[in-house]
Amino acid sequence: MSAEKPKPMKKVPKWKSSIVEHKPIVAAGLIAVVAIAGIVSSIYFLGEEEKKKGGTLNADLGGFLNSFDPLYNPDDWSFWSNRIVWDQIIEGLFTYDLSDEKRSIKPNLAKDYEWSEDGLNLTCQLRKRITFHDGTSFNAAVVKWNFDRIYRIIDIMDWDDIWAWYYMYLQSDGKPIINDTKVIDEYTVRFVLNNPYVPLISLLATMTSYILSPSSTPENDFVDRFTGKLIGTGPFKLESYVMDPIYGLSGNVTVIANRDYWDGKPLIREVNFLYYDYDDAIEKMLSGELSYTLGYDNITLLDMYRNATATTVVEQTRPVVFYLAMNNDIFPLEMRKAISYAFNYSEYLKLWTDNLAIRCKSPLPKGMLYYNWDFKVAEYNVKIARQTLIDANWQGTEDLTADSDISPGNDWERLVDEGTPLETYNYSLIPEFNSHMFHAYLISKYAKQIGVKIELNNLTPQEYWDKMRKGGLDFYIVGWGAAFNDPVEILNPLYSIYGDYNRINFYDPQVQEWLEQGLIETNEKARKHIYYNIQQRLVEELYPVVYLYCENWWHIWASNVKGVPAFSPIFKDAYLR
Repeated sequence: MSAEKPKPMKKVPKWKSSIVEHKPIVAAGLIAVVAIAGIVSSIYFLGEEEKKKGGTLNADLGGFLNSFDPLYNPDDWSFWSNRIVWDQIIEGLFTYDLSDEKRSIKPNLAKDYEWSEDGLNLTCQLRKRITFHDGTSFNAAVVKWNFDRIYRIIDIMDWDDIWAWYYMYLQSDGKPIINDTKVIDEYTVRFVLNNPYVPLISLLATMTSYILSPSSTPENDFVDRFTGKLIGTGPFKLESYVMDPIYGLSGNVTVIANRDYWDGKPLIREVNFLYYDYDDAIEKMLSGELSYTLGYDNITLLDMYRNATATTVVEQTRPVVFYLAMNNDIFPLEMRKAISYAFNYSEYLKLWTDNLAIRCKSPLPKGMLYYNWDFKVAEYNVKIARQTLIDANWQGTEDLTADSDISPGNDWERLVDEGTPLETYNYSLIPEFNSHMFHAYLISKYAKQIGVKIELNNLTPQEYWDKMRKGGLDFYIVGWGAAFNDPVEILNPLYSIYGDYNRINFYDPQVQEWLEQGLIETNEKARKHIYYNIQQRLVEELYPVVYLYCENWWHIWASNVKGVPAFSPIFKDAYLR
């Protein structure tokens, strides 16, 4: 598009930093190594009477826990470890139905809610007779305290400690989404918004919105990982933990059943979260000592689970999209389309993921609200890629033919070999990162088949971070994960002119208009149509990035585990038979 970009609204300077990247699952244009969390058991019960007596689960964290505060940024290796512990102890006003692959939202600590006609007020009726693990009563004043704390943390804490989530609570102009949290009566709370914001319910279900006890949680600081304690209303209480005094990491946490839990006492008496190496974890799982683990990107181990008679494997797509980012200020539309069709997706998925991931066909991951994978997404077709450049009258294509010949020395490849490429682009990389080197090789290989040369630009990690943050890279591979189940969590940060993570310098006035409409449209059918239009325009018309893949993960259960959600290891209803 040739339309002039509007000037982005001013952001708060204190939130700017030299080290940035969204969420623990995104790491500086690389696919990060994510800790795998697993729930494990060494106790077996045979009868219904034994089931009622409880028991102990030994839980393999697969990584380390590094925080007892959902507002403190987790390390890459601690994200899933933190969450699997937190989800047993604390909870929000709303929650996801974890037996539903679409993760539909339902009330939790809130029992009912109502929107005002103008979309500026969300009033929640709260459940009564709920107490925190420290004896504090849950009520509307507690909810207000928690959301006031969120905005204080945004105001006073270093950007480095909150960058993974702070933007979710702010409008594009930097103002809070929630103007005020009002106590109407003891069990009625009202969220007063600065502007209508339809995804608020989803935001209230995410873990940064979980409700903590004001009696045990610092007002103006994070829960101390060494001396503090995570206190919620959840089905289990934090009993004990051991934190490494140097690294601040723990692989040893014990939680016990909350006998007064508002939704019924858990059948499991105790969960011991421990840390195992992957080899030890699979050995214990296959030998019958463990009852749950989470599959990861190793086809050999996954096949062992699939072939074991005592285990059941449940596949689920993670809410993460991996893509090849292209600087839209540097790559014209025709070149972006050509690169999208020159990319050999099947070869890439085989080499990079061992075919454990699936091709992504939209900016939204499979299973997210309003996702659609039925569009005409670019597939590997060198002939279409070459024809795209010829049709654009790209300089140097006058005597070229749009064929499918990729044999060594073909006419398009020879342009690069002879030093007369159609275009030259940079691929910046950190040489010591193997994944950077891998992607540099493949991108150079694919680009060469459309007469494009890729020059490698070696950078230090700090140079790389700084350049990417400023939108100065030509190419990079990145993964973006959704913290809550609404398209706004992926589309607005990445494709809005006001998005903090729009590092591809993308702007399209029609998409921008739709993105802003999607924030305020309350009609379900109309909102779904908005996001259909956005996905279709990005996928079929604008090609802002090359959509690569979504990862699958596998919940692996032993046959003796019953009562757990199909798509998440939360144990309030679990028992062993």
